[in-house]
Amino acid sequence: MNLISIEIERPEDPIRVKQYPIPLEGRRGLNPIIEDLINKGILEPCMSRHNTPILAIKKTDGSYRLVQDLRAINERTKTRFPVVANPYTLLNRVSPEDTWYSVIDLKDAFWTCPLAEGSRDFFAFQWEDPETNRKQQLRWASLPQGFVDLPNLFGQALEQLLSQFSPRKRTKILQYVDDLLVARETEEDVRECTIELLNFLGEKGLKVSKQKLQFTKPEVKYLGHWIIKRKKKLDPERVSGILELPPPKNKRQIRQMLRLLGYCRQWIEEYSEKAKFLYEKLTTEKVKWTEQDDRELQRLKEALITAPVLSLPNVNKKFQLFVDVSNHTAHGVLTQEWAEDRKPVGYLSKLLDPVSRGWPTCLQAIVAVALLVEEAKKITFGAPLIVYTPHNVRTILQQKAERRLTDAKLLKYEAILIHAPELELRTTKASNPAGFLFRETLGRPSHNCSDLIELQTKVREDLEDVELEEGEKWFVDGSARVIEGKRKSGYAIINGKTGEVIKSGPLNASWSAQACELFDVLQALRELKGKVGTIFTDSKYAFGVVHTFGKNLGREETNKHSREKFSA
Repeated sequence: MNLISIEIERPEDPIRVKQYPIPLEGRRGLNPIIEDLINKGILEPCMSRHNTPILAIKKTDGSYRLVQDLRAINERTKTRFPVVANPYTLLNRVSPEDTWYSVIDLKDAFWTCPLAEGSRDFFAFQWEDPETNRKQQLRWASLPQGFVDLPNLFGQALEQLLSQFSPRKRTKILQYVDDLLVARETEEDVRECTIELLNFLGEKGLKVSKQKLQFTKPEVKYLGHWIIKRKKKLDPERVSGILELPPPKNKRQIRQMLRLLGYCRQWIEEYSEKAKFLYEKLTTEKVKWTEQDDRELQRLKEALITAPVLSLPNVNKKFQLFVDVSNHTAHGVLTQEWAEDRKPVGYLSKLLDPVSRGWPTCLQAIVAVALLVEEAKKITFGAPLIVYTPHNVRTILQQKAERRLTDAKLLKYEAILIHAPELELRTTKASNPAGFLFRETLGRPSHNCSDLIELQTKVREDLEDVELEEGEKWFVDGSARVIEGKRKSGYAIINGKTGEVIKSGPLNASWSAQACELFDVLQALRELKGKVGTIFTDSKYAFGVVHTFGKNLGREETNKHSREKFSA
């Protein structure tokens, strides 16, 4: 493999962390390991300006593991952009036709990536011989374990190396860092390709773990999943490890739990909603665990216990995606037809953003469908997709969304949902993924989306979004800008008939332009108390607040002026 160079911030300032005291027993346990690495050329003597400590970690069998504390180096390393494969979507490249597999786990593969001479001193450490007590510095000639950029650098290096491998028969090879999966339709093809690949890796100086080698099998364990003919399921050992986790006591433990659970999210229906309480814990100063949290965590664990077997995606066939929205969460299931049955390929879910959470449910459905369509693309790879939802998304987007969404959002959702050539939108009577899987499909939704949006957004019957023929006509504007280095905010209300300034003045300098525009409309409403009139605003934000969010945000103000008639 090619030499790898490392860059750190402020290279002129040496990284110096003193060596921790290591007991004599620990040094004796590390001594044969270090001597072996020196003999192999992986470690070499040096006199470096840098130094980070090592530790002797005792294993359960009584032997020791060499670990270097590279945190100080990791903090100052200029990392590359990560291009490591996403394990969440990697298995989607295995098709149902691939029914035989081999899994290859490379042994000590990171040490096959040589460091450039100018980068080796960064990884120096002090070593004291347990017999002579002689102290010296050693440094790594290859990428050391624990280095922040190790998976990314090694993954790229191995990918470049594998690009030179050309098996005689066309076979699928998947790579995640140092784990390789060989997949093909027949046992013979997989066996031949695996043997060729093992010989190729050996010629390049890479070693394979014989104990972990899974050679030409119809069922293999790869990246925490079991891959079986046309299906994939969670590894029971992974599930057991999560089930045994105690309730988290701090944010670090919550993040750890979310990483483990997130890896299984395709198997958990409505995962985002079920895990929302954990994400909310990360926004508080201190973690307070309650009995309700215990129940929510148990609910998540029960979903893991009952996790279904998922079908492997076939990009040569159509996909069906059911989507609905509830409790500010988009959730659904991606399926494919198999023997006249719908088989789940993956359960998808995403939390809605804070802005769209304030929209009516039928408008939220636009966001929900767009979110899950984008998520489904990671699995479908451009194959035809039919989306089923109990909301008439196309009609809402074309007739109701324009005056409630910004131009940027409208264009975004139209590009994803209307103009995508391989996408078809349909309505369904199904109200949940289970009903969809059991073929509750075509049919009108149980409600009229247009009527429901009007019902949920209209503050009062006499509020219109067109100009009234009678009454006052006022123009309002609010703004915030920097003038001569100072931020200034203000508003004005103008009589459209006479040009008279009805009211104006400065506002809090810290307010945003949107806050000023909203305040301006509110002041105009107060001035129109007991009158009939039309308020004109150039703020789509303020217009949207009145007509889309007003039922919630403006309830108190509306009740005060219940006899007022106006258009905004």
